[in-house]
Amino acid sequence: MKRLAFLLCCSLLLAVAVLCGCASAPTSDTPGTGASAQAIHGGSSAESVGRPTAVVAGKKLIQVYAHRGARSFAPENSLPGYATGLAIGTHWVDMDIVMDKDGEIVVSHDIWLNPDITRGPDGEFLAPGKSAMTEGIPPDELTAYLQPYMVRNLTYAQLRQYDVGRLNPDSPYGKYFPEQYGMDGVRMPLLKDVIRYVNGVTGGKVGFQIEFKTDPLHDSWTYAPKQFAAALDNVLEEEGITRNCEVQSFDWRCLYELQKLDAEVATAYLTEWDNEPGTEYSFFSDDASIAGLWTGGELVKDYDDSIPQMVKALGGRCWEPEDVELTKAALDEAHSLGLKVVVWTWPEHSGSAFDGKTVKRMIAWGVDGIITDDPGRLISMLAARGYKTPQQFPAAY
Repeated sequence: MKRLAFLLCCSLLLAVAVLCGCASAPTSDTPGTGASAQAIHGGSSAESVGRPTAVVAGKKLIQVYAHRGARSFAPENSLPGYATGLAIGTHWVDMDIVMDKDGEIVVSHDIWLNPDITRGPDGEFLAPGKSAMTEGIPPDELTAYLQPYMVRNLTYAQLRQYDVGRLNPDSPYGKYFPEQYGMDGVRMPLLKDVIRYVNGVTGGKVGFQIEFKTDPLHDSWTYAPKQFAAALDNVLEEEGITRNCEVQSFDWRCLYELQKLDAEVATAYLTEWDNEPGTEYSFFSDDASIAGLWTGGELVKDYDDSIPQMVKALGGRCWEPEDVELTKAALDEAHSLGLKVVVWTWPEHSGSAFDGKTVKRMIAWGVDGIITDDPGRLISMLAARGYKTPQQFPAAY
């Protein structure tokens, strides 16, 4: 009887412990699932509002975003690039999207073929560099000149004739990524193929950050935001990643259209240094045509001159400023509004693909995520500071 009573007591205590653990511990650090998803997407859990850094399984968490796969080491926006990023370790794979003539969504940063990374069927780069390709072309002739190179004017079969596996050695762009491993026979993938590859390797444990690429200065170069958003929404639904993605854009019109279609998708509003006061595309310009160019006509002056307040009011769950643009005061304001804040680096501003000094500051301030061309170096900095690091998924492509 004593033994039976003892066993019953132990069973009761174990049951209570399990129940308490289930009630308090995050269930997963996978993007888009579990308790940490609320922190990731700006929800109402203890990890989000009022705390600059999420805590998962007892460890601090800053999300790692492998930019265009892992651009420092492998061809950007390519399946080999994503294989590299997954092998290094990341919470999110980052990619840019455009639409081709067939209406297919292609993973590419550029809305016209970029000679910094693109070789033709003859194996030669299209030009010495992107700026060199259009040098001397009058502005009123630029659209006509670029028509043969516009992604929206090319079928996917035509796009597959181009190789994007190497950096153009004559291009200034290539100088930022001296360790990138060049490859031959690398094609621009379809978005659905990237999703299937990543999910196949990770079992759905890595999230997708997807960026609309458009140009409000040249609307005819791409599909309209409404059409683009509808096409993306279809792919997200078909591939089942609606709750495991963040969709970002500098052109906020695309985000408005996507939000109309599906409020479940987390939208991330991108800004850059050039949106700050006194810059070329300043949101704070007295000229409404400039201030509202990338925001679909919305003006920051109508939101107390606060970009975080503007993003929140317009339906964003994430604000994604350029790292050199962010201030601690703006970060704190965004967190007080329940926004997730993820920063990114532009090598042309920072001078390199990875600016350790700036990253160190971002970590100390408590951003929620960092988009990086060098996820390995970022992970090393996070590990040294006791942060939870992402799982690695070694897989040959």
